[in-house]
Amino acid sequence: MGRERGWILDAYVNGTEAVVWIKTEGGRALRLRDQYAPFFHVLCSPGCEEGIAYQISECPEVRRVCAEELIPSFGDRARQMLKVETWGLHLRRLAFAAKRIPGVEAVYNLPLSHVQRYLFTRLRAEPTSRVEADFDGDRLLAVRKLDDEEGLAPPPFSLAAFAPRMERRGGRWELRSVRCTSCGYEASGGEAHVLESFFDHLASEDPDLVLIPDLDRRFYPSIQWLSKEEGVPLRLGRCGDPYKRLQGSAAGRVFLGSVFYGFSADRWGIAGLVERSRFAFATMGQATRWLSNRAIDSRTSFELISKGHAVPEEDYRECARPLGELAARDRGGITFTPVPGMLYENVAALDFDSQYPSLILRDGISYESPYGSGGSTGDAGAPCAGDGRGKPILGSVIEEWLRRRLALKRLRRTLAEGTDERRFCEERISAIKMILVTIYGVSGCCRNRFGNPVVFEEINRRSREAMVAAKRIADAKGFRVIYADVDSIFVTRRGASISEYADLAGTIGSETGLSISIDRHFKFLAFPRLRRDPSSSALKRYFGVTYDGEVVARGIEMRRGDMPGVVRRFQEGLIREVFSCRDSEEVLSLGVCRGRVLLRRALREISAGMPCKEGLVVRRRLGKDPGSYKVSTAERSAALQLLALGKGASPGEEVEFVRSSASHQNPLCRVRIPDLFSGNFDRAYYGRLLTEAARVVFESIGAGEVADRQQASLVQWMG
Repeated sequence: MGRERGWILDAYVNGTEAVVWIKTEGGRALRLRDQYAPFFHVLCSPGCEEGIAYQISECPEVRRVCAEELIPSFGDRARQMLKVETWGLHLRRLAFAAKRIPGVEAVYNLPLSHVQRYLFTRLRAEPTSRVEADFDGDRLLAVRKLDDEEGLAPPPFSLAAFAPRMERRGGRWELRSVRCTSCGYEASGGEAHVLESFFDHLASEDPDLVLIPDLDRRFYPSIQWLSKEEGVPLRLGRCGDPYKRLQGSAAGRVFLGSVFYGFSADRWGIAGLVERSRFAFATMGQATRWLSNRAIDSRTSFELISKGHAVPEEDYRECARPLGELAARDRGGITFTPVPGMLYENVAALDFDSQYPSLILRDGISYESPYGSGGSTGDAGAPCAGDGRGKPILGSVIEEWLRRRLALKRLRRTLAEGTDERRFCEERISAIKMILVTIYGVSGCCRNRFGNPVVFEEINRRSREAMVAAKRIADAKGFRVIYADVDSIFVTRRGASISEYADLAGTIGSETGLSISIDRHFKFLAFPRLRRDPSSSALKRYFGVTYDGEVVARGIEMRRGDMPGVVRRFQEGLIREVFSCRDSEEVLSLGVCRGRVLLRRALREISAGMPCKEGLVVRRRLGKDPGSYKVSTAERSAALQLLALGKGASPGEEVEFVRSSASHQNPLCRVRIPDLFSGNFDRAYYGRLLTEAARVVFESIGAGEVADRQQASLVQWMG
């Protein structure tokens, strides 16, 4: 008998037993075995249960059949179902056979993976959770969750990151070298030697988590083929358990996927990964392979099972509705457009804290109660306080994580910039934010097993009501609303102090029942013009500087990932330089003059060829296979150059290149990938990018004549 405290590193199913790995407080990786019986549920017509149970139990692959009371769908009462436990893992074949038995209405809990069944119904502790485990030898006896919410640092999982170099030859990816970016180790030479060296290094470093770019599509298929051809054993894990490719489980070692939504792929990002893994009730390998809809489905399924529901194969509901109702309800969020070409002073951005999740909780909006717990009825559903066993399902999914995000945001204000604690806190906040935002986004999606479009529409409707109420309150208190976008509202009043803006936020919060706070306090703020209609503003685009000196921008060049670094840095520096003034009058005189000087200097540096290669690199994502493009785009040309060097260029990947000659007749000569870059670049092209970035800034604050846009360039206007 033994007892250890630690964190759940991984879990997977081997046949009819489950394996749980725990990283102990002493740093040991502990492997424990547990019982597991694959199962699904069968709903029978009344009076047919006994006969169907007998037919199913006659199958030699069935371990046992027993009756359970479960709720088949929202709004239904509990009904008797047959729980079918099997000896093997081939549930779908047995379930499809069961469906053909007369009297069988439906099959439930079939969509769950085996590890989900084990985690949801037996272990009942999320992977990465801190636990206390009792065991006898290697047999797990009991697991108790321990509270670790107060800590910001993630569990002490060690991480090793590798960068393999692979070349496409003879229809497959050949392994040329592997470099460990964590410690600098590198192996090169023949493929078999590289593979053996990689396995040896993996065993000596013994990491808990392994990060390899494009693992599932290239690296693993390559080493699997190589292992078979060269007779090199696959030594990925800490023991002989088989590798679980779909979840990256390698016998006590987790090979992470490529989905890092809201958190980074490094040691700090483990904190965000922990939040995503715990929310999804999934292993870390699954959490980095599943898109958000799958993660939300997993958590929703766990909540349903906890409330006595059975998980259906598909329960998406979209009833036929009058066209007028669709037009009236399906409107999305609300936006108040700003006046472009003006410089605003002393602006407060008030942000509803997690507005959509807060609305869901406040009003009881859920799949089973789309109009809320106190709303009106409609053709698509009726109001309902929940499932008869507590709060509505969406509320159960959201509540804990909304509370946690708001608590972490309050804690972040007390943490010093640049500290590990601050970074861990930000990674956790960002990961949870992505989860909460996506829950709203998929609430009415047909890809959501439980989706109901009325839920999505109702959340938007109540969001619009809250924004209109916020504007009404601001107007009544003498503030001017200059811009609003879905869940944030930008207000200004001459001479208003930060405390007066805070009082306004408090009044809005008390009247709407939603938490709202000051996100940023801008000293200066401006909105770019719409390129094709200078009299209109470009939505979701603005830039400014706060009273703390922070440059904040959205939608302009300095925030675009496909812009060269030299342009992004220039525009940020230009905004900082122009806005480093006392008031708007000084900005439009002294600030603009300093901005002109900065632009001239940047253009001279471009003409002199001074920017380094890294500052000139443009990044674009391949939308399709390079051979499928009908037009010779820059990213296609870069991809073809990569392929010519034996490197990869697949749809969905980013390619890097430098504009060498934008007007060259041969499209392949217009760009150069970094490996082929010799130092020559298209100076006129990069000069135009700088000029356009400056134009956006100057015209947005009213320092340029839009009417002369077609006649004179910005450089000419500057004299």
